[in-house]
Amino acid sequence: MESKSKSASAENRAAPRAGRLRFLASILFSSPAVAFVHAPALAAQTAAGIAIPFAVGRFIDALVAGTPAVRPFVAFATLSVASAAASALLQRFILRRARRVELELQYRVLDAAAGYSPHDLSAIAEGGLVAKLVRDAAAVSGFVGGMYPRLLAAAVTMAAAGFALHSRSPALCAGFVAFIPLSAAMFLPFARRFSENSSAVRKRGDRSFIVLFDFFRTLPFLRLLGAERRFAATARESLRGLNGCGDSTDSLVTAFGALLSAILTAGQIAVLGIAGTLAANGSIPVGDVVVYQMLFMSAMQSVQGVVSLLPGAAALREGVDSLREALSHPQERRGGRSAGAVESLEFRNVTFAYPGGAPVAKDFSAVFRRGRAVAFAGANGAGKTTLLKLAVGALEPQSGEVLVNGIPLKELDAAEFRRAIGVVFQDSLVVSGTVRDNVTLRDPAFGPADVEAAAAESGLAEVAEKLPAGYDTAVGDGGQALSGGERQRLAIARALVRKPGILVLDEATNHLDAQARAAFGGLLRRISKDRIVLVVTHDDATAGICDEKIFCQIPG
Repeated sequence: MESKSKSASAENRAAPRAGRLRFLASILFSSPAVAFVHAPALAAQTAAGIAIPFAVGRFIDALVAGTPAVRPFVAFATLSVASAAASALLQRFILRRARRVELELQYRVLDAAAGYSPHDLSAIAEGGLVAKLVRDAAAVSGFVGGMYPRLLAAAVTMAAAGFALHSRSPALCAGFVAFIPLSAAMFLPFARRFSENSSAVRKRGDRSFIVLFDFFRTLPFLRLLGAERRFAATARESLRGLNGCGDSTDSLVTAFGALLSAILTAGQIAVLGIAGTLAANGSIPVGDVVVYQMLFMSAMQSVQGVVSLLPGAAALREGVDSLREALSHPQERRGGRSAGAVESLEFRNVTFAYPGGAPVAKDFSAVFRRGRAVAFAGANGAGKTTLLKLAVGALEPQSGEVLVNGIPLKELDAAEFRRAIGVVFQDSLVVSGTVRDNVTLRDPAFGPADVEAAAAESGLAEVAEKLPAGYDTAVGDGGQALSGGERQRLAIARALVRKPGILVLDEATNHLDAQARAAFGGLLRRISKDRIVLVVTHDDATAGICDEKIFCQIPG
């Protein structure tokens, strides 16, 4: 039983490891030039570098013997310059490729996120996906631009140096081969520590991104209420924790580097002593002392170069897991059925609860039909806004279902259904760009006439007349160029321009002045004639215009 448990545990560890390797291989060799040009060229350049110690040895032997040393010197100089030039060209190529990989990965994460369901997106904290875009894509880019070339060069160097050492001194070659597993074994404890620390850094980093995004998003309001210092303390605490993880990494790297240096120094002393003794006894030429020293050091530096990648490898593992998590996230289920013109919207025994909370809607059933406006009333927390989000698929019920024309939402063509809905929530979304961009959401299907008609209905036309460039005025980051009421009118125009079959209005009159609120009442009468309108409002006049009123209660 115990052996079966150990076998299962090993398989569980091997599966994600194999997945990481496949992911890195697909990234690395997504460009044929890397596989068929860079890799062979780097291997050839590295192997050619092994000839440099022999050229140096021949030059020293010529000096000691008093024979002409020009030819061996020219050979040494030529090999050195050619190796340096080839190294620079290859490095430029692979770094350019690494930058392209980083951008392509970021595009893939963006595309994957765009395919998440609205329900899943609502559960992702701000900053979480940004961490994957910025930090984790850079980690994989670093592998392509740094770790991969070093691993390849190290493997070629060790093989070439070992072969060259064996041809000159089998005894030294045997010592080198024996030293490799011994050196690797000394660093295994560091590998585990680096892995644990990188996992902590990743989790702390994700949390810090989320906390900082939340802090800067709410900072204008916190400043008004004099609460910015208290919330800045939370951000500082998060950064302090991340800094502490970084400090632990620095301590590991320092100890790791000291051990590497000690091993390298011990190797240098041992080889120099052995080769010097052999040269003093006349067993080898004096130049071979340098040859052995350089070959052994090249080989050992390659071994240690591979081992020194442990910190980066641990961070890379976390980055790959994070990216794979984003890219393999279940995409939104897309049915293929068409609902046609919206005639009815039905809630059938719908229950919904936010994670860790009690249900805010429990066994809710209702049918809404075209041509009617329905007002949702009730205390805060009674689930009014939640019902609106369930109606348009922004949330998914834990039980029960929402149907349009008798067809469950999950069976509908998602793109077609979303073209049939218009939404105005309490926090009016304003995207970067112009007023026109915000009304049309950059959909070329909506022309100037559509924008002007929706703006006239919503009252946005009066706002646009006062703006410097009318509908082509930039709204600024987060809509800073517009007041709260103007942003609300813009959101209403955006909902109306789609000529939706279902119109959802969540406190749509919140930021409107008395005159605009009165005008909105007339608008509601007109627009509810040929669509379903669902309204959450605390304005009695607006609620009074609706055809029916549903009182929401907090489930007991």
